[in-house]
Amino acid sequence: MAKILVTGGNGVLGQAVSKLFLSNHTDFVIASRNQKAKTYNNDNVVSPTNLKWTYMDLSKKEGLNKSMNNDIDTILHLASIHIQKIDGQPGDIILTKNLLDSIQKKNIKHFVFISIVGIDKIPFSYYKGKLECERLIKESGIPYTILRATQFHDFVDSVASKLLKLPIAIVPKSFKVQPIQVEAVAMELDKIIKEPPLNSTYDIGGKKVYNAKEIMDSLLKIRHENKLILNMPAIGNVIKGFIKGYNTCDNISLNSNTWEEYLSLKYL
Repeated sequence: MAKILVTGGNGVLGQAVSKLFLSNHTDFVIASRNQKAKTYNNDNVVSPTNLKWTYMDLSKKEGLNKSMNNDIDTILHLASIHIQKIDGQPGDIILTKNLLDSIQKKNIKHFVFISIVGIDKIPFSYYKGKLECERLIKESGIPYTILRATQFHDFVDSVASKLLKLPIAIVPKSFKVQPIQVEAVAMELDKIIKEPPLNSTYDIGGKKVYNAKEIMDSLLKIRHENKLILNMPAIGNVIKGFIKGYNTCDNISLNSNTWEEYLSLKYL
């Protein structure tokens, strides 16, 4: 049986982790509400035919006991439902709490959680939920490692593209971002599970910090588009936190493509 259980295996990061684990012949099982094939970056479909899969719905506490067989000793918790709330609480808190409650009496040697750089300094509601998840993990008594990553390339691309669909894009031009390749984060998680638990948190980010204007300009250039971009004043502590660069870090991933390399691979 698999030694590693991965929640959120159908997500962007979960797909990257699954591909890496399969190539490394890592013994793992995906816990998910849906046994669904997806294509990641248009190659090497990660499908139920070559994955071990078990049903688990953390929001409803379904399938937890069955999924947590005695052979599981490492959990890679990637599941997230973003801004969705359950019983009035941020969904990620409920997922994490239910998972931790289900493994208290299990022989879990390493609980690995993916988080976000800057959540302790930027008062964004979603970040507050992630920070509470970290607190629950730290106080659970279960050996853990928490990896905080900066935003993935495709997420930055998606947000910027939505803004550029507007007649006039209004952004805080000095808003900082440090995009990282999702595969690089998967590689870092792969390294973490092979080491003893740190019982601490550390950051990882992309190779370069950009401002929002640089991101938008480079995206427009490679897509051969023109758009008027106006600067938005820094209003509120959330925006100010991003302008100050609280969402960036010094520990860069040497395995990650730069933003420019990501754009070239996707659009050229």
